[in-house]
Amino acid sequence: MIQHSGEPNSEDDQLSFVDPVPSDPIDKSDYWKVMLVDDKAEAHQVARLALQKFKFEDKPLQFISAYSADEAQRLIEAHPDTALILLDIVMEENDSGLKVASYIRNILKNRLVRIVLRTGQPGQAPEEAVIMDYDINDYKTKTELTRAKLLTTVMGALRSYRDIQTVEINRQELAALYADLEKSHSDLAQAKEAAETASQAKTTFLANMSHELRTPLSAILGYAQLLHEDATELGYEEFEADLLKIQSAGEHLLLLVNEILDIAKLQADKLILQIEQFTVQALIEEVVSQVQTTLDAHNNRLEVDLAENLGTMKTDQGRVRQILRNVLDNAAKFTENGTIRLTVQREAVLSSNSSPDRLIFQVSDTGIGMSPEQMEHIFEPFTQVDMSTRRKYGGIGLGLAITHDLCQLMDGEITVTSHLGQGSVFTVWLPAEITKRSSSSQD
Repeated sequence: MIQHSGEPNSEDDQLSFVDPVPSDPIDKSDYWKVMLVDDKAEAHQVARLALQKFKFEDKPLQFISAYSADEAQRLIEAHPDTALILLDIVMEENDSGLKVASYIRNILKNRLVRIVLRTGQPGQAPEEAVIMDYDINDYKTKTELTRAKLLTTVMGALRSYRDIQTVEINRQELAALYADLEKSHSDLAQAKEAAETASQAKTTFLANMSHELRTPLSAILGYAQLLHEDATELGYEEFEADLLKIQSAGEHLLLLVNEILDIAKLQADKLILQIEQFTVQALIEEVVSQVQTTLDAHNNRLEVDLAENLGTMKTDQGRVRQILRNVLDNAAKFTENGTIRLTVQREAVLSSNSSPDRLIFQVSDTGIGMSPEQMEHIFEPFTQVDMSTRRKYGGIGLGLAITHDLCQLMDGEITVTSHLGQGSVFTVWLPAEITKRSSSSQD
């Protein structure tokens, strides 16, 4: 239904500005709302006549008329779903239209509606300054807006509104997903106490849930990445930060799920080792690249000392990568403005029951360190130094527990030495070649 107020010039004008009331309410999806803001009644009439048969995506226009800045502000507040405003600059005051634009963008925070300024006095408001300062989408002189130009302008504005509206709807849906992810994260953290005393049946159940849990999370991350790319291409910078937060929350939740599933499968003896041969130095370079973000976040420096005879390993490359990543991330996480050192050596083992060689990975840091009492529990699941550490550094205390169990599964071991306030040294020994696999089938 048409909104109409103000004082048109004649009774005939008044009649021509009123649309018939539909017998049934029109659904919002059935038309595009276009607001005409001008103190001249004939300007409304001309625009309506020019656009009366116009349709975009099989939807007609619904016109809303305002004859002053105050009336325009009231109507846009009542109709926030307005797609386009054809806005006169000079009305009761020389800058009335600019005040309306500022009210829409800065007070109502409406970034969706497309605003096209129309003016008969272009020198009154310079085009470049107006578009930059008032978030205006287009600027036309009244003499420039012929019927053809008006149709082109309206078509372009509605296309832009449709695309931005689609992104906004997707953003709201993803925001709801983000809230769900946050709640799931909180639920997982609260459930850790129960997980400490979980039965073998519960552990086995979690070990079998890998596909069911990872698949929907991967879908959420995929859609978030696609929408972020779309927003970047379309230039909608205001949505990019929210989409990145959704991606970050999803990736963090996926990491937590992966850790819980890994510890469950290790405890249920369902983790499969995928044996392959690979170059040790190449693996180290990949891991160093992966931990750089954590290092930078805490302003740490990494020193790497690799022996010349590292050669190759024949074991589960993914699990070796996971072990090194966990130890390095742990060192970077609990060190601020410090130095972390990774030393890798290869040595022969003189034993008929062992692999001919083993690799020694040692990670030392200058971080917060641990007391002897704290070191006794460092490789237990869901263990952190204390509650204050958990609040400051986050996490659920599974990384080192998984690392310890993976080392044992791969016929290796991990040890730690530490001094409170001085830093820690983690040492991992792994055979250069392993042939055993878990007896259980892969999930």
